[in-house]
This record gives sequence, C-alpha cells and structure tokens, in this order.
Amino acid sequence: MKIKIIFLSFTIFVSVWLFSCNSHILKSYHTKKQVNVSFKNHQENFPTEIDGMLFIKGGWFEMGSHYKSDQEPIHRVFVKPFYLDKFEVTVNDFRRFCVETGHKMPIQPFWNKDDHPVVNVSWYDAQAYAKWCGKRLPTEAEWEFAARGGRNSLHYALNAEHSLVKTHGNVADYSLLNKDSRRIVETGYDDGFPFTSPVGYFPPNIFGIYDMEGNVLEWCNDWYDARYYAQSEIENPKGPAKGNYKVIRGGSWNRSGRYLMPTYRTWYPPQCTFDFLGFRCAMDADKAKEHLKHEPLISGKNIN
Repeated sequence: MKIKIIFLSFTIFVSVWLFSCNSHILKSYHTKKQVNVSFKNHQENFPTEIDGMLFIKGGWFEMGSHYKSDQEPIHRVFVKPFYLDKFEVTVNDFRRFCVETGHKMPIQPFWNKDDHPVVNVSWYDAQAYAKWCGKRLPTEAEWEFAARGGRNSLHYALNAEHSLVKTHGNVADYSLLNKDSRRIVETGYDDGFPFTSPVGYFPPNIFGIYDMEGNVLEWCNDWYDARYYAQSEIENPKGPAKGNYKVIRGGSWNRSGRYLMPTYRTWYPPQCTFDFLGFRCAMDADKAKEHLKHEPLISGKNIN
C-alpha cells in the first residue's frame, strides 16, 4: 500500500512537471512566432519609392573598419527601415527652395550646372532644406548601411552594371589632373568630369542609390566624435548629443585612394561650405508612408 502511494505521488509529480514544461515551450513558441510575424509585417508594407526616395529595409551590419582609429571599434548596429534620396540634392532643387522660402542661394562655381549637386552649402543650409521638404538628413549609420548595401564589405555596394563598367563614379581622375597637376588621382582612371557631374550620371548601387561613392561629399545629421563608436547605441544610433563638428560621408570629385571607402569619416564645423560638399535627405519609413497618405500627388510606387 505504501509503495502504491509513493508510485502514485511520483506519477502525479511527473505529469505536473511535463505539463509545466510543455506549457512553457508552447508559450515561448507562440511568443517568438508573434515577434517574427510582427517584424515581417513591419518590413513588407512600404512603397519602394516615395517622393524621389527609395525604401531601405534596414537590418544588422558591422559598422566601421580597422583602417583608421575613428572607424574603430567595428561594432554591430541595427538600422531601422528608412527612405533615402535616390539622388543628391541638385542646384535646381535648392534654388526652388530658396525662391519659395527666401533662403539665400549659395554662389555656385561656374562649372556647376542645374542638374549637378548643389555645393557651397553649410550643414544649416542642408538642414533647412530637409525641413522644408518634410525630410531630414540621414544619420551616419543609415548612410553607411546604404553605401555598403547592408553588407559587411569595406567597399561600396556596386550593382552588376556598375561592376561591369568598372567605374569609381565621379572621383579624382585624369580629367581633374589635366586641370590641376598637383592633384592625387586614381591611376589609369578618367570619368570625364574634372569637377561635379550630373546627378545619376553613373550607375547606382544595389539599393538603386546614386553617387554615394563620388560626385560630392554629403552632410549627415550626426555630431562627430572620434571615440563615439566605442559607446554607440546598438539600435539606430544617432551620434553624440553635442559636438563641434558634423559628420560628412562619401566620395567626391576631388578625392581618391583610401578616402573612397564607405566607412571613411570626415568632419567639418556645421557652418563650413566647400565646392565639393553637398547632401541628400532621408526620412523614417513610418513617417514617409504617412506623408504619402496626406500628399496624394507625391510619387509613390508599389504601394501595398
């Protein structure tokens, strides 16, 4: 009798334990499944293009490199979905903004045409334009993610057509050397433009974004700190809270060699202007989709 009671107690204990385990596993499974479905839906319901901006779904990537101390440490970053201008803001774009708002139009070099990227713009000019458009400047993390095609390669993410023509885009080349013999240029390369070129003249990267590897440098939203990577946020980092310099990214018509890396960081005071410095705009994915609802005349493609 005593043995039967012990056996019965043991059986009840095992049954309760198994039920508890199964309930925990089932709960974990459903929780995980819901998270995955939610994340999947978050990625799918966006137009591929809105108002000249292309959708970039974001994700994880290894930001930085070992080529320069301010690009270290290499750190894992998650970038949320966002939109990025397909082209750099042109002279004509910025002039329209100035006409409509009364903002002062910066003097352009004689060689910079209406369909070329606007230059001689400060960070404040770029910020004002972005605000007028209902957009913003891209974060440094967003810019690098887009330039690398979401990959961990230390090279610009070129599409098949771009790789075929073996172009660096509009960078320091023999055309520039013919104008200025002191320039350091890419050996054996001539893109045909000593200075800026029309935006979109060269093939885009794998996201469909043009001129990230050349034409003009681009202002980012972030303040610059050489040691920021050591304390960067993991998700959607936006840079230091304050600083004296703003981050600048990309290649340009006057740069060559190690400067032509998607990880290369440049910085200038926000009031600075140069004839090799411009910008493009970005927007949060959720805001862009909402923007489209209220502005039905804005171009929106592949809307779900």
